[in-house]
Amino acid sequence: MTHSTAGPGGCSPRAWSLLVLLVCLGIPAGAAEPTSRAIRRSDVVFMYDNPEMYKPYGCTVMGWAGSADPKRIEQAHGAGVRHFSCSVGFLTEFRGAIDFDENFLDEACRNFAGEPFIVPWLWDHVHKDKPAYWWCTNSPLYRRYLYSRLEKVMAAKPDGLHIDDYRGTSGSVTWRSGGFCRHCMAAFNKYLGENVPKGKLAELGITDLAAFDYRQFLLDRGVKPEEYNGRRAGLPLAAEFYDFQVTADNAFVVEYRRRAEALRGGPVTLCVNSGLSNPHALAVAPHLSYFCCEVGHNAASRAPAAHPIYIYKLGDGLNRPITSTASGHDWAYVMEHDLTCLVRTWTALSYAFGQTLMAPHRQWCYTKEKGTHWYTGPSDQYAYVYRFVRENARLLDGYEAVAPVAVVYDNAARRRGRGNIEPICIELAQRNVPFTVVMAGDDWLDYRLDAQRLAPFKAVVLACPFEGDDAQKALVEEVKKQGRLVLWPDNEKLQSRVPPPVVVEGSSHIMAVPRAVPGDAKAPAVVHLLNRQYDGEQDAMTAQRNVVLRLRSDLFAGRKFTKAMLHAPRKEPQSLALRTDGEYTRIEVPELELWGIVELGE
Repeated sequence: MTHSTAGPGGCSPRAWSLLVLLVCLGIPAGAAEPTSRAIRRSDVVFMYDNPEMYKPYGCTVMGWAGSADPKRIEQAHGAGVRHFSCSVGFLTEFRGAIDFDENFLDEACRNFAGEPFIVPWLWDHVHKDKPAYWWCTNSPLYRRYLYSRLEKVMAAKPDGLHIDDYRGTSGSVTWRSGGFCRHCMAAFNKYLGENVPKGKLAELGITDLAAFDYRQFLLDRGVKPEEYNGRRAGLPLAAEFYDFQVTADNAFVVEYRRRAEALRGGPVTLCVNSGLSNPHALAVAPHLSYFCCEVGHNAASRAPAAHPIYIYKLGDGLNRPITSTASGHDWAYVMEHDLTCLVRTWTALSYAFGQTLMAPHRQWCYTKEKGTHWYTGPSDQYAYVYRFVRENARLLDGYEAVAPVAVVYDNAARRRGRGNIEPICIELAQRNVPFTVVMAGDDWLDYRLDAQRLAPFKAVVLACPFEGDDAQKALVEEVKKQGRLVLWPDNEKLQSRVPPPVVVEGSSHIMAVPRAVPGDAKAPAVVHLLNRQYDGEQDAMTAQRNVVLRLRSDLFAGRKFTKAMLHAPRKEPQSLALRTDGEYTRIEVPELELWGIVELGE
């Protein structure tokens, strides 16, 4: 959309005002380094509270739905849980919302037909003969309910706040044709007056915003309710309406955190359930401490997950940790087919890429046929992998991806349906090309490319011609002049710029992920080795034997290694044969079952 004026740095007035607000609130903005990392690389995070499982898994963080009970929180701290978050659900707490006020339908979202609608995955839930309505986060009544919930949660003095389904009304716009209650219409009018030039409104015949109703405006132009979703993107003011809902939701999340901290009497970490896989899901990132979210793992494929690689790399680019769980469909499939080994591959993948998969001691399951049901993961199948993480915290905490290649996430292009970097991330990971993601944001996503950030990379990869603002485009052009820009899939240029930094011989099923502590040449370097040869029929790993790992000498800034040690779950540390082989360090790995961490020393 067009803005009539711009704030400092080219920001829109709305974005600049929000930035000032965030600074005043002490909330991290953009890609700035958080003052302290909310989630450590070696943390074991629980989605739901279960004190009996603290010790078996080595739980250190309660990320999602912890009980708002001060005694429970105190007991958790005493048992080694250093960080305890309590959760508020913006969509799922329909019982409380119905009980809060007899006029509860004034809290409900309305679709283009003017009707309330339910949360699809709660179709089997009923309270007082009422369904699980999708609530409107722009409704003053519903906000009062959410504030009342926050008061109860913060009275327990938790360390953090988690918001489930934080997108509220904005999450229904493109899916359920939502956002048309009277509160949304009034707020949209205010947005139009503040953000859209009068000339553009006049061209559409809008001269009196006080009397304007967007839904009626579309109805008068012949838009039928049954046609709305299919036509939405091409309708007048559709982009502005979506922008209004997204920015209104983000502002409410910021306000909600501010209230939480005021009630708590001090800082509160904030995390949300966001899948991160589209611009809408990323827009909230600057306002978070970390993501605590559902990520699809495609369990039904009975193959090692690939999609999370993309999500975890986005977390690096956003400078926000990700602690994830699989989707309800994934857990339903795992429970139905008893695929515990498959889940262990998910856990290993998350930690190898610097993030965390929440311990699967209890997981929400969902299918259209069964609705909500629950999976109780057997601790004897999972806990030992998490204990391995805790036992090797020194090889995880403080470690970042070693990456001669940067892949640019262009938010402006993604909002136009172009520039998808997920296939690039997955292919590079499968080819063992170390990389990271750098963010090119816009008025939704408050991150910007930076010349200093781009300088170290030997190659900078774009999925399509860059579509961001002029300042960022100039940086991309400079990288192009330097010969470092690669427009995917120009593999010839990529390989000429970056000769294979990591080579795995003897197996095509191993993914190697090098990591190091930035600025600390005395800390060991590590390479995570992931066995990707999973037998979906037997739910078992096919061990890889007599593998050779070759690391190019410049991968770890020219460091010379003289010893290597392999650490793996349920295995004693094993010394590995290592020698210099031309431009490579050659390391022999006799066997890899699930996951191993190669520790390199000098």
